[in-house]
Order: sequence, then C-alpha cells, then structure tokens
Amino acid sequence: MRKFLGPLPDLDDRLDRVDDRMRKARRRLDRQVDEALIPLDLQEDFSISELEGDVMLVSRDDDLHSKVRDLLHSEGYGCDLPERTLEAIGMLKLLKYRMVIADCTNGGRPRLFKYIKRYQPHVKVITIVPDDKRARKAMRRGSYSFLMGRDFDPEQLRTCLMSSLRLRHEVCWLLAHGERCNRSCIDDFESDADFREM
Repeated sequence: MRKFLGPLPDLDDRLDRVDDRMRKARRRLDRQVDEALIPLDLQEDFSISELEGDVMLVSRDDDLHSKVRDLLHSEGYGCDLPERTLEAIGMLKLLKYRMVIADCTNGGRPRLFKYIKRYQPHVKVITIVPDDKRARKAMRRGSYSFLMGRDFDPEQLRTCLMSSLRLRHEVCWLLAHGERCNRSCIDDFESDADFREM
C-alpha cells in the first residue's frame, strides 16, 4: 500500500481552482461570441445601406466626428463613425474600407491594428496621437501616418488622404523617418521609389 508523505490537498481548494478556470473560460467564450455577433448587430442597428464605406473614424469625440466627416465629404469620401474598436472591426468585416483613422489619444487600440494587419493589410491607418512617443509606436505597428492631437491641422489630414489613397504611397516616408509633414509627397510628387533613394 502506498504511503503519502504529506497531507492530501484539500478537495475544496482544488474545486475552487477548477471553478476559477471555468469562469475565465466562460468569460473568454462569451467575449468571442459577442465579437462574432457584432456584424449582425450592426446590420440590425444601421442596415448596410446606412454605412458609407471608404474611410472610418474610430473615436468617441463628437467634435472630432464633425471635423473629420466634413473634411472627408468635401474630398468625396464616405465616412463611418464607430466609437469602439469592436464596432470598427465589425464594420471592417461588413464593408470595404480603404482607410481607418484611429483616435489613439486615450489608448493604443492594439486589437484594431492587429486585426487590420492580419486580415486586411491593404487598409491604411492614420493614427491620432497625443505625443511623439505614441506616434513612433503607431508607426512601428503599421500606421500609414499620424496626426498630433485632436486639434490637428486639417490640411495635414487632406495631405495624408491624397498621398495614401490617390497616389497610393505605402507609408508616409517623412513621418516614418522622424521628419515633419511638409506636403512634399503631393506638392513635388515623389513616388515610393524616389523616397527610398533619399
């Protein structure tokens, strides 16, 4: 007969650990189900015909909504305004977007970057950031360019739209290499090959 050298673990402790793991697994599964249902919820709430496509701004700031929407419409682009990252991902699953403008002044939105990089790498991302540190981080994550703060110069956004969507540059070479926007990408049209030679 086998002899136990120490006391057996208390059965209640073992059951508590199992319950804890089950609760975590249920929460994770509930989150995954909620995420999978977001496109259906969006269809229910808005219907596909109400969504414009083209460009989306992910932000909760109403002033920013007006500023960006008006500029995009003046340039001939449609604009949708999800407030949360999960809604944005749901919209990306429903419609074709060419660009996402992500308000990252209060957080980095890593799930949005990860989703776009993995499933829709053709979508350009412009990030609104509060400081240089976040700007560098956004560029490393795959952002096309960045705008500094919510009170950014609308002309810089107009430049980014033209450079990325009309001229189809891969990335804003000036911002990616620590320079400030000087509109050279559109004023003295430079191709990506020209920038690489610099």
